[in-house]
Amino acid sequence: MNKGLKILFGAFVLVVLTLSLISAMSVKTVDAENFQPGSEQEISIDVKNNLNDDAGDASLSLDLKDLPFTIINYDDEAIDIDSDDTESFDFTIKASNSAEAGDYQIPYTLSYSINSTTQTLKNGTFILTIEAEPELSYSISTETPVVGSQGKIKLTIVNKGLGDAKFVSITLIPEGYTLLSEENNYIGTINSDDSETISMDVIFKQENPTFTAQIEYKDFDNQEVTKTITLPVTIYSQEEALQMGIIQQNNTFVYIVLGAVLILIWVIVRKIRKKKRMNKAQGR
Repeated sequence: MNKGLKILFGAFVLVVLTLSLISAMSVKTVDAENFQPGSEQEISIDVKNNLNDDAGDASLSLDLKDLPFTIINYDDEAIDIDSDDTESFDFTIKASNSAEAGDYQIPYTLSYSINSTTQTLKNGTFILTIEAEPELSYSISTETPVVGSQGKIKLTIVNKGLGDAKFVSITLIPEGYTLLSEENNYIGTINSDDSETISMDVIFKQENPTFTAQIEYKDFDNQEVTKTITLPVTIYSQEEALQMGIIQQNNTFVYIVLGAVLILIWVIVRKIRKKKRMNKAQGR
C-alpha cells in the first residue's frame, strides 16, 4: 500500500469512528453542584439519543464502589428515548462525612435496545467534585516570658476544617519584643485535623505585648487567602517573675561582697596575730 492510499485509508477510519461516536447514545450533561463532606443533593444526568432510531428500555447505572459517595434515591425504571431526543436520569447522592476534597471520576453504564433487539451497553465516566475549606485557629505559648530576658514565642496553628490549607506562610510583625529569628516563615500544607508549630527567638521589651502576624494560604479552589491575626502574650516584670519563681534571684554581687569581706577579715586577723607574735618575741 503506497503512501497516498495509507492516508486515504486513515482518513476513512477516522470518519467512521467519528460518525460512530456521533450516532450513539451518550451522556450529554451532568447537572450537579460541588459536594461538601456529608452533604447530599439530587443530580440530573441528561442522555442524548443521537441514533436514527428510537432507543427502548434505556437505563443508567453508576458504579460508586470504592468512592466516597452513596446513592440515596434513584428511580431505576427503564425509559424510552426517541431519536434525537434527550431524557434525564435523576439520582440523590450523598458524600461521605469523611470524604477528602477532590475530583472523582464516576463510572457509568448506559443500557438500551434498538427495535427490541439485544441490549446495548455503553460505558463512560463523568466527574463529581467534593470541596472542603480549611479552618485555622491559633494559639501562643512562651518560654522565659520576662521583660528584658531572651525567650521564645511559639505559634501553633490547628486546621479544624475539612479541607487542607496549602502553601501556608507567616509574616511576623514584631510589637513589644525584639525578633531574633526570621520575619518570614514558610510552613507548606496543613492538612485537615492537623497542626503545625513555629518557634521564634525574641527579647521581650515590655509587659503583655500583642503578637501580630499575617497568614497567607491557598484554599480548595487555589484562591489566595490573607488574614492578619493578633494574639495577647503574657509577659511578666522582673519582680513578678521572681515572686512566681519563673526566674531566680541573681546573688552574684552578694557573693562577691561577702567574699571580699571574708578576705578583709582574714587579712586583719592575720596582721593582728603577726603583731602579737612580734611583741612576744621582743618581750613586751
